[in-house]
Amino acid sequence: MRVLICDDMFPAMIEVVNRMLPEDDVHVCRQAEVAAEASWAEVLIPAMAGINSEIINSAPDLLLIQQFGVGLEGVDIPAATARGIPVANVPGHQAPIHAECTAEGGVFLMMACARLFKTAQKRLAQGEWGRPRGEALINLTALIIGLGAVGRALARRLVALGMNVMATDAIPDTSLAEEMGLSRIAGPDSLGEMLPFADFVISSVTLMPQTRGMLNHSVFKRMKSTAYVINISRGPIVDEGDLLSAVNSGTIAGAGLDVLIEEPPKKDHPLLNHDRVVITPHTAGVTKQSFDALGRAVADNIERLREGKPLKNVVNLGENNHVIG
Repeated sequence: MRVLICDDMFPAMIEVVNRMLPEDDVHVCRQAEVAAEASWAEVLIPAMAGINSEIINSAPDLLLIQQFGVGLEGVDIPAATARGIPVANVPGHQAPIHAECTAEGGVFLMMACARLFKTAQKRLAQGEWGRPRGEALINLTALIIGLGAVGRALARRLVALGMNVMATDAIPDTSLAEEMGLSRIAGPDSLGEMLPFADFVISSVTLMPQTRGMLNHSVFKRMKSTAYVINISRGPIVDEGDLLSAVNSGTIAGAGLDVLIEEPPKKDHPLLNHDRVVITPHTAGVTKQSFDALGRAVADNIERLREGKPLKNVVNLGENNHVIG
């Protein structure tokens, strides 16, 4: 199969796909080159690239759009459906280790914020020891927005660390509170009343029209001045301008971000070198364990395509991979 990876941002992904598909012809291009390169492909792996209708219609031999992970917000699914092209991803239940690794990255960001990691690095460079005084997570309160695979994995870790954990979810399952040891689970409408109690507000939601920009001034002004925003979902969930204003004004204490709206960001992005913002380069889920699991799932679906078997986790097809609509 002719497989085009539409983004060179994740070298580990490129290595894994090549390793898992040794007999296939795998090419890689930059996001800006996808429109020019797509016509060659039988399979597109979008990664963080947008796959619009023009790209889809420019590829006469295109048989599958297969995401390396969950997110399909950049794919024009109706355009693919119109051409009878299946669009598939790797949801959390198929590669649960990916959610576990992403959640672990979230804990790292929370600890980095609470322990004043950036300040500590400066003190270390200046030869100053025994400072700054940070804060432990034990007995603090976390509010997780979105209890999907990542949100649940994070909740389990935070409960084990002795935190009081609350959560909101689109369809709240209150029975999970007792099962997971959470103090409260509520719907999105309850977010506003829960914010003043949280020391950390963590986004693990899917990017959709209703979640785009949801962490904005209206949220920050309800938070404690000592609280942190953590984002391990998608960059556009956070209004970066409002976040910068909230941190600069002392409305909130700071932020830990694994994702930004533009990736990679410009070198002069005001959040990059901010003393109270810790940023990791979209690596919360980039581990050997998670990428091997994602790679196996992607390779399995491409092998199924080759053999004419029903594909897994197709989002725009009905039974037996018949196109919906």
